[in-house]
Amino acid sequence: MHLDKPHRHGEPLSREVSLERLSGTRFDVIVVGGGINGAVSALALSAHGLKVALVEAHDFASGTSQESSNMIWGGFKYLESYDIRLVAGLCRSRNRLAAAYPTRILETRFMAVLEQGAPFAPWFAALGANAYWGLGRLNTARPRHRSRPTIHRLEPAVEASQIRGGVEYSDYLLADNDSRFVSEFVIGAEQHGAVVANYVALEKAEFNSKTWRLTLRDQMTGSPMEATARVVVNAAGPRVPAIGSLTRSTTQSRLVYSKGVHLTVPQITDSGRILAFFDDAERLFYVLPMGRRSVIGTTDTPVDDPEVVVTDEDRSFLLEQASQRLNLDRNLDASDVISERCGVRALVVPPGGSARRRDWTELSRRHAVETDEGRGVVSILGGKFSDCLNVGAEVVDAVRLCGLQPMPPAQKWFGEPSQEDRRSCISRAAGLRIGSDAAALMWRRHGRRMDEVLDLVRGESALGSPLGDLDPLSMAEVIVMGRHERILRPDDLLRRRTMLSMLHRPETVTADRGVRSAIEMILGPEGLRTMDADSAPVDDVNV
Repeated sequence: MHLDKPHRHGEPLSREVSLERLSGTRFDVIVVGGGINGAVSALALSAHGLKVALVEAHDFASGTSQESSNMIWGGFKYLESYDIRLVAGLCRSRNRLAAAYPTRILETRFMAVLEQGAPFAPWFAALGANAYWGLGRLNTARPRHRSRPTIHRLEPAVEASQIRGGVEYSDYLLADNDSRFVSEFVIGAEQHGAVVANYVALEKAEFNSKTWRLTLRDQMTGSPMEATARVVVNAAGPRVPAIGSLTRSTTQSRLVYSKGVHLTVPQITDSGRILAFFDDAERLFYVLPMGRRSVIGTTDTPVDDPEVVVTDEDRSFLLEQASQRLNLDRNLDASDVISERCGVRALVVPPGGSARRRDWTELSRRHAVETDEGRGVVSILGGKFSDCLNVGAEVVDAVRLCGLQPMPPAQKWFGEPSQEDRRSCISRAAGLRIGSDAAALMWRRHGRRMDEVLDLVRGESALGSPLGDLDPLSMAEVIVMGRHERILRPDDLLRRRTMLSMLHRPETVTADRGVRSAIEMILGPEGLRTMDADSAPVDDVNV
């Protein structure tokens, strides 16, 4: 079975056609950077009737946007700095995003555990949790003060001997991974007419007579191309300054970088709660659920360069801090680490602001959208998932300052399809003997594209069966993902469109028959060879 099918309006173009249109169309806007900021900008701009292109030098959401804690939250910990306005604003943004994506963003309970050396007493933390609940307009379940015996009963994985108590409250968590969430914005932009292309890098930018001429390079083939636009949106995350150098545009705000590390380990608690602790430096870290695994993180280390890796020190610190606070048979060590994630937060220092360590927390969750009206450049600095819809709206306003005329969208430009659409798909899946859990997951992954999956299953029922033992993903879903999701390399599927490489060790993933079938279906035999080479020990690879 081949992935391609005749193109109809509203469906994705092939990569070849997209690249042809990229070089053959005069765009209103070209968005550079395919993380959450770039993806939401492309969706918002295209939904407002503008001709938009989105280019990303690597895969979509392959930078900072794949290294988050997967939380959609209002910034409870920022109450520590008494920035009520910031927290209230983030809570409003959180609530709006969660309401728009009810199957992809789930309310989740947090258990904040306070030891003897914690900076706050349990009663004070409970007071803060209730204030946070109020700032969130009572949108979640009510917070609860928890005594030490209650914590021990609810979460036996927590070492209770040294704790004073704690507080349980609610926030939100992405049901799947962060990069999967970003990919839905990219698909949405394309459905509104945007041309989207991953693995296309910006190499040169020239501005003349109110027109940008961009020299791009296809990273898959090495082929150069040119694209033109009225406005460039710089959404390159930590690399905003580098793209700014190419466009010769500067920003009043500047960026500093903080390295964050997450470690995936065997499941510590099956309660579904997020456990929150203060580390020895009195900074919060979490034990988060991810499938049948737990994720420990994150760190917050100032760095000078956005290119970062997990060090032995990072790994040892997180494992030691977690082991001290958990009731385990033995301390966690490096052999328990199934996968690692490491990225940088791009933190915004406002004009005249300071990046001193005491200001770090305050910096970490603000964003700025700055406009160079004369040159037609919009730069997005900082940002977080919770606030992404505001970023999209602000970018629409910014391009208007550059002389473009966005039109009001015919309907709301963000959010999941209607409940009626969902019920229709779930009912249709039941008629094809697809179980309710599998159907719910299928809807969450594909939305309206679920109809396309079900069309394949109706034609050949075997396509609806799970591919293998690691993930309930079916071959029908793989075919649809191959059509819509711009999967060009094995890691695009294994790391970003699914969570396979985060939940399982490399040797387990590459040996799975279902994984191999999926890679071969989308990428052919060469994809299998690339996957095997990428997962092989360095000594076994012919360099």
